[in-house]
Amino acid sequence: MGRAPRIDIREGWYHVMNRGVARQTTFHCDADRVEYGRLLGVGHERFGVEVHAYCLMPNHYHLLLHCPSAGLSAFMHHLGSVYTRHVNDRIGRDGPLFRGRFHSIPITDDRQLLATVRYIHRNALDVHGVTTAADYRWSSHRAYLGHRRTTPWLRTDAVLSHFDGDIGAFGEFVETDGTPTPQVDASPVEPRILASIVDLVLDEIHASSESALRGVARTIMIIVAERLGGSAADALLASMRFATADARAAAIRRAHRRAAIDPALIAAADRVIELTYTRCLAPDVRQLSA
Repeated sequence: MGRAPRIDIREGWYHVMNRGVARQTTFHCDADRVEYGRLLGVGHERFGVEVHAYCLMPNHYHLLLHCPSAGLSAFMHHLGSVYTRHVNDRIGRDGPLFRGRFHSIPITDDRQLLATVRYIHRNALDVHGVTTAADYRWSSHRAYLGHRRTTPWLRTDAVLSHFDGDIGAFGEFVETDGTPTPQVDASPVEPRILASIVDLVLDEIHASSESALRGVARTIMIIVAERLGGSAADALLASMRFATADARAAAIRRAHRRAAIDPALIAAADRVIELTYTRCLAPDVRQLSA
């Protein structure tokens, strides 16, 4: 089954992520991270793509991008190919540095935009020794908080406008656990977009192969639906197009059994909810998840 064409439209917003081949290191030293930042600036000048958040992890990256004139694929191809050449030349390696196509999840509303920024900045908490997002040097969070100068290619104004420019409120938003409690009557998310978010989260929890991703993706989506409840659950389960009510009930029972055996599935579902339905929102977009 072929991959769906990548969405690349004018004024599009995207959460973009990719990791190293076989999960190998992609940022070996500070010089690599500085060079990646320089290339983000080059790409901004060349393609007009705006960077609104980033986090550079040892073997992967997350970006929040706005593409006023489209050009996402061209921007990412230039960024990936030039950065790969930099690393290969510097350490004497050959071949691709990043694994296949990058993930790109379209951002469709302000709720998802803020959840994505929070998710990207909190990714740093997975680094050993990092206890707060503000501790990590290689994300945009410290620039948002005013702890360092904002580079010309990084835009913080669009996100901070949801907090009336209050960087303290933004910092609290990022540092606070925003996973909703079960039975949240959240606004439905387009199933295709939710499937992309599930795929990204499964990749982050080290699913071993594409067959593994296909095997548990529906289970994760069912667990997400179960934890949300209400109209969001109904819409999500309906989107999965079970042949009969009995088939749907059987799939839910299988998901319960798998979750009981593998707690990582629950953690993955919570991460999907965090990235998609978080209720820890700025006041002017709180109603979007009410």
